[in-house]
Amino acid sequence: MDLISKIQVCNSLDDIPNFKSIKSLDRGIEWKIVFTNKIKLKREKIGKQWKFEHPEFRIAVHTIEPEINIVKLITDKEIEEHQGFFEKCAKDYRNLANELINEFAEKHNVKIDPNYPMNTLGHTEKFGYKSVGEMNGWKYAFHGIHCGLTNNKTGQRIEIPLTYGLEFGQLDPYFFTGFIKSTKEYQPLPVPIYCDYADGLRILEKMIKIGKFEYVNSNWPNQKGIVVTDRDKVKVEVYNPKIELGEESLRTTRYKNNGRRTSKTNDNNKNKLWSKLKSLWS
Repeated sequence: MDLISKIQVCNSLDDIPNFKSIKSLDRGIEWKIVFTNKIKLKREKIGKQWKFEHPEFRIAVHTIEPEINIVKLITDKEIEEHQGFFEKCAKDYRNLANELINEFAEKHNVKIDPNYPMNTLGHTEKFGYKSVGEMNGWKYAFHGIHCGLTNNKTGQRIEIPLTYGLEFGQLDPYFFTGFIKSTKEYQPLPVPIYCDYADGLRILEKMIKIGKFEYVNSNWPNQKGIVVTDRDKVKVEVYNPKIELGEESLRTTRYKNNGRRTSKTNDNNKNKLWSKLKSLWS
């Protein structure tokens, strides 16, 4: 959805919008506040203050041009009124992600590691498939810790997370709204989404507060993601480098000692294992 542009040029601090004026801004409008030379040095300080005062707005302070762009984000009331819709979107996202990643694995004869999918899925050809290609009407591309897919006919987009075990329904703010806006069955949307990431983040956070979404562990230590609450629960293993590298290193050291090799290889083995993990999970 496109925003309607509204421009206000400010020649002095008296021209700067006040608290009430910003609060009254309607959704769907991008209010561009342009600072002239006399007051342009005040831009960053004012923008910082506005971000603190208006968490329900996207306050974008331009790094080059002397301007601040203001957009009202999706409201708590709008999310609450359409919680059923967002819950359905999350379930659809999860179902489609599971369907596509398993279809990919079957097509390329890949056994997905149930604990750490990135051990067998990733942006490298050493697993026996190209990291970018097509599959049954979908373009796919492995990148970072996701596999992105786009439907050739409908344009529907989905990003499948690879660091939550077999839980492929983890929701990223930007990717989730991108999925919603590119799914034809949802059009026209019951509530407008203008700022993909910022609106998406508010949707996820509010849906957690009302219990429709919840947190789930990532394979990465101290990392969590967000999934729909009403689902078949999947256990996600959290990688523990001290335990798992220690066990792997101990097995290697014992083997080498039995072969009359010194135990000095212990540290080298750990370094090699760390390098291996970094190459698989980066």
